[in-house]
Amino acid sequence: MSASKKHTNLLVNSTSPYLLQHAHNPVDWYPWSQEALDMAKEQNKPILLSVGYSACHWCHVMEKESFENEDTAKLMNEFYVNIKVDREERPDVDEAYMSATQVMNQGQGGWPMTVFLTPDLKPFFAGTYFPPKDAYGRPGFPTLLSSLAEMWHKDQEKLVSQADTIVNHLNSANSENSKVNSNISDNAISHWNSNFDKRWGGFGQAPKFPNSGAILHLLNDYNVTGNQTSLYSAVKTLDSMFQGGIYDHVGGGFARYSVDEKWLVPHFEKMLYDNAQLMEAYLVGYQLTKNEDYLTVISQILEWLKDEMIDENGGFYSSMDADSEGVEGKYYVWKPEETEEVLSETDAKIFNQYYDISKTGNWEGNSIPNIIMKKSSLSTLLKIPESEISSSLEKSRLTIKEHRKSRIAPGTDDKIIVSWNGLMISSLAKVSAFLDDKEYFEVADKAVSFIVDKMSKEDGSLNRVYRDNLSHIDAFAEDYSYFGNALIDMYEASFDPKYLELSKKYADILVDKFFSDGYFKQSLSKNMVINSVNSMDNATPSYNFTSSLLLIRLHYYFGNENYREIVEASMEKAGVYINKYPHAHSTAIFVNRYLSEGPHEIALSTIDGDNSLLKVIRDKYLPCKIIAETSSDLDIPLLKDKGPLGGKSTAYICKNYACKEPVTDDKTLEDQLK
Repeated sequence: MSASKKHTNLLVNSTSPYLLQHAHNPVDWYPWSQEALDMAKEQNKPILLSVGYSACHWCHVMEKESFENEDTAKLMNEFYVNIKVDREERPDVDEAYMSATQVMNQGQGGWPMTVFLTPDLKPFFAGTYFPPKDAYGRPGFPTLLSSLAEMWHKDQEKLVSQADTIVNHLNSANSENSKVNSNISDNAISHWNSNFDKRWGGFGQAPKFPNSGAILHLLNDYNVTGNQTSLYSAVKTLDSMFQGGIYDHVGGGFARYSVDEKWLVPHFEKMLYDNAQLMEAYLVGYQLTKNEDYLTVISQILEWLKDEMIDENGGFYSSMDADSEGVEGKYYVWKPEETEEVLSETDAKIFNQYYDISKTGNWEGNSIPNIIMKKSSLSTLLKIPESEISSSLEKSRLTIKEHRKSRIAPGTDDKIIVSWNGLMISSLAKVSAFLDDKEYFEVADKAVSFIVDKMSKEDGSLNRVYRDNLSHIDAFAEDYSYFGNALIDMYEASFDPKYLELSKKYADILVDKFFSDGYFKQSLSKNMVINSVNSMDNATPSYNFTSSLLLIRLHYYFGNENYREIVEASMEKAGVYINKYPHAHSTAIFVNRYLSEGPHEIALSTIDGDNSLLKVIRDKYLPCKIIAETSSDLDIPLLKDKGPLGGKSTAYICKNYACKEPVTDDKTLEDQLK
């Protein structure tokens, strides 16, 4: 027992910040381990599985109310083997039991997730947050603990049978194959447009989550068809999000979601994966609209990343908490007297008016910065030139950001996860290529080196998590697939063949270890009793289809027919779900586009550093493409017999097994790419 702590459990040996938060609970917590699983079988005790993550507000609440309570802990310790899991470390455990939680709760799920299992890991009861006392017709957590323990003692057979039924249902749900409908993309677009909130942007009602996949598909629909409805749905959503309180107007970056329909009040945690995907969404928004505000958002996400989220060796941290000093959002809200204290009178008036900072406040007596008027309107109101308004706002933002550092900041979950790093590396590479800005590429390249140098095992495979100089937990399918796709994006931004070759290496590990029976399993663990096949995108893309995306891209680069056959099998395996819920399958639809339409296949042969043709290509929004350059020794079909013509830089454009005439001037190339 720690000298300074009354209680210490086995979580104290973890590296996960979330598990360490519970290391001094009076609960006898175990990490997910063979020791804990064996103990449950030996003692014939049910398992209480609690899943959450360090930035989760309601996880903190349940810990304070229940897991720190001596009486509640006594019940848990007496009747259960208690296992605590960081969902970010173990997405396989989280995904399997979230599917069970949703089945048992009419589609509802979330974190903290509380699941009661038989000793052989089959779920018989599940929920999310449970209050400490009985209230409003709902059992408090102690009541639930006692009731389920009594049922286990008196009618164990019934609970085991119930658990078997749930597991059999979940495992049989993935058995039916189907071809994907040819109009699947149109069906998804129709769903998003019909569920679009015309007043506030976004899709559906509050709470509102950023849906980068929907935004990208809507922008692509406009790009291909000229559909103004799709453009409006996407742009209104992009505008509403960055103008709202979900965006940190002082330090950059987006919070996880908005609790209201107006995007004003965020759930203040910031996740790496959200900001990675949103960076790409705003990049494409800029490519198609040239709205300079979107570039500002992109640059400030990078600013937030550099300020808060990068390990000294280059890896990206996972998240920032919603709470500081035990209060959600305290770090991010303001009163006018606070800004007036550090800004000049004129600058404070401009800043407070523009960002809606008032004496009455817009949330619980405080003000969440959000943009309530155009700069031109503020210029007219205050009789100050718009150029002065803009320079004042940026100067004040930096002053306020510096002042905010004097506050107690929310905690940072500084573990480094391969898959989430992959998402951010992808977006940084794409921004770098389009803007021709080396800084984005350099930040991404350091993260690539971090993963390869510090998270690789001797056999060349990867670990998923790094923290405190320890790399551990075998990487999952999502790690290999997200990172593999990121490496292709790094190649396309630099034409350095090492990235493409490394991507193929990880793709081959993915095929060898994770693919079977038409789909990619998430985990190599032998303790998974629920064979969850994740075809749908959630907060992060479906690993099943990021795996397929990786392989179909590499198929077109290397001509590997086995890759294509695997992708076709994965599409057919999930076809029933894709056809039924097209709007939940952004990544699958993107893969289907590679299969059905084929990408633009672009080979470049440049002379003496002449990048005029490359600039034309990168100025175009071409989401479905492969591109290679002849200056390296890369031996791939795309570059075979492709050289400069007439001593000039030359571009070769092919699609669907048909090639256009090679071009040496940018105007002709622009016409070919339309």
